[in-house]
Amino acid sequence: MGGCDDNGHNISLTWDADEQIKLTPSIITINGCESEHFSINISSSKQGRFIIRPIIITSNLSVVDDARLFVQLKVAQYRPLIIVSMLIGWTYTVCWTIGDYFQAWTSYRRKSVVGLSFDFLYLNIVGNCCYATFNVVLFCSAFIEDEYFRRHPFGLNPVVPNDVGYAVHAVFGNLVLIAQCYIYQNGGTVVSTAVKLLISGYVLMVSVFCGFAIEEHMHWLDFLYILSYVKLSTNLIKYIPQVLMNYRRKSTEGFAISNRLLDLAGGLLSLLQMVLNGWNYDDWQSIVGSPVKFGLGFVSIFFDAIFMVQHYSVVITFGETASFNIEASGYVSSRFDLQLYWPQDAAMQIESNQTISFVEGWNNHSISLLIEPVKQGRFIVQPWVEPKGVVDDTRLFLLIKVAFFKPLMIISLMVGWSYTACWSAGYYPQIWLNYRRKSVVGLSFDFLYINIVGHISYVVFNVFLYWNTFVENEYYQRHPFGLNPVIGNDIGFAVHAVFGTGFTIFQCWIYETGGNSVSKPAKAIIVTYLLVMFATMGCAMWNVMHWLDFLYVLSYIKLSTTMIKYFPQAYMNYRRKSTEGFEIMNRLLDLAGGLFSILQMVINAWNFDDWRSIGGDPVKFGLGIFSILFDLVFMFQHYILYRYVSFLFDQSLFSSTSFRLQKKKR
Repeated sequence: MGGCDDNGHNISLTWDADEQIKLTPSIITINGCESEHFSINISSSKQGRFIIRPIIITSNLSVVDDARLFVQLKVAQYRPLIIVSMLIGWTYTVCWTIGDYFQAWTSYRRKSVVGLSFDFLYLNIVGNCCYATFNVVLFCSAFIEDEYFRRHPFGLNPVVPNDVGYAVHAVFGNLVLIAQCYIYQNGGTVVSTAVKLLISGYVLMVSVFCGFAIEEHMHWLDFLYILSYVKLSTNLIKYIPQVLMNYRRKSTEGFAISNRLLDLAGGLLSLLQMVLNGWNYDDWQSIVGSPVKFGLGFVSIFFDAIFMVQHYSVVITFGETASFNIEASGYVSSRFDLQLYWPQDAAMQIESNQTISFVEGWNNHSISLLIEPVKQGRFIVQPWVEPKGVVDDTRLFLLIKVAFFKPLMIISLMVGWSYTACWSAGYYPQIWLNYRRKSVVGLSFDFLYINIVGHISYVVFNVFLYWNTFVENEYYQRHPFGLNPVIGNDIGFAVHAVFGTGFTIFQCWIYETGGNSVSKPAKAIIVTYLLVMFATMGCAMWNVMHWLDFLYVLSYIKLSTTMIKYFPQAYMNYRRKSTEGFEIMNRLLDLAGGLFSILQMVINAWNFDDWRSIGGDPVKFGLGIFSILFDLVFMFQHYILYRYVSFLFDQSLFSSTSFRLQKKKR
């Protein structure tokens, strides 16, 4: 309110709202200039988004300015879906935010940006700069915000701090990638003439409309809308140059596919959030009313699918002939020949035998290779280097995967994402149950603390093996024809597991525990783990053992915690004769993830005729079965042994809650 005059007029407020909304009290009276606080109870007979306008009754109309006096009320069908929607929102924001770092890391490791389209980068930076300007100015400028409110009297500022941070970070990520293009080998890649003309057109258009705004021929808000249209148009066209480059090179080498996988995950989660909110708030207009945003989401997903087909189609099926490019680039100190000739055998026929001649200095060669597989499987072929010993050819090999049925590769990929999603989502039902009950009674602390020790060990193992070149080189020395077993997804999953378990432990410190604590046997086990960690770390620091072996010790700790962590929870359920407080949905998701994981192993083993991938890793396969068995134990306890006990316990909680509410009413 704007205040009151010296005469101290009384002001009465009543409400203008939809008939589904009930407000109590229906009238509020403010006496004179006194500052008062009122509690208003609001109830709704249906979900949706509503505008509630106070109607001001006063003898002095100059007392208040009610142009922006309103309340925007959102009524949901289910409260848990609000939490789910929020988690989905943060998840897709993280997916979109970290995507650029995978490309930056790929370029850093290769010391080359060959394979990355400069047209894509420069179109992207133009769009992101426009988007960042739109968000920053509309969020920070009171003058432009007032104009927005005049046009949308019942609207809220569409830009929130998260939007500003995300947009500025996107510009930073693009600048890092462009900077790498100037310091790393680019193979002669430049911005095309067509894109230069397009960017010049964008700059000219923005400059003209900026001049109109300066001369007050248009409002600055309309200028910001022009910037938003530039962002939308760049999103429509920026992927095309990269797709064409991949097609011409017949390769995706140098273009980080993890970037597109994260973008795809973010796009799907964004659409899922829109549909979820549309149903929960009965607000399908939020989708239909923004066809541009919805359509651009599908455009992005469409191009992500194209990139995935381009990338994963390098895997061929037997009976077909595959042609793809091999790139050889780098600095050499002496001349040598690389002979692309492999003897034909019963499994693989390689044609187009060629010899690449390397000269002193920088070399960049690209040749086409024609392969005709006879059967499915995984094959390693090595070229010949003449003269011998000029270069280190221990890691000079080509791993060829031949599938039996190409659609099974897509199915395997989808199954892999499904079990990752199941395992990642499994932490939140327990977190939500603890929050709703304000209690962790029924949850074993031994299970949580043993679990987080295993997850932290797993994070350290993944991070160092993925990012530490010294450790990675040692791995390659032991496995000359092996690939790094850790990929970016493994790191993300492991870090998320630490977060989920750590947050649950945090709840154990703030909610009712019922006297529960970590048992002495569990403390002894954890102390033993820590002693083993520090002892082996000391051995690695004093060169008694290699750092890779220390990481293997951490992986064994992770495996052992997986074998023992379920026993305390199963035993607690048995002692209490109840599973109340232990969220069974957690185990259902874990069971689904375990079954999907084994299904993927079987699909890949059959599709690539590689049953050794299962038999050669009995620990991983056995632990998967072991985890599934305990999931079945928990399900047996919850749905059969103690189902009636849990039901009666739930009824007593409900009665107690109702009684407390009645006391408050009295």
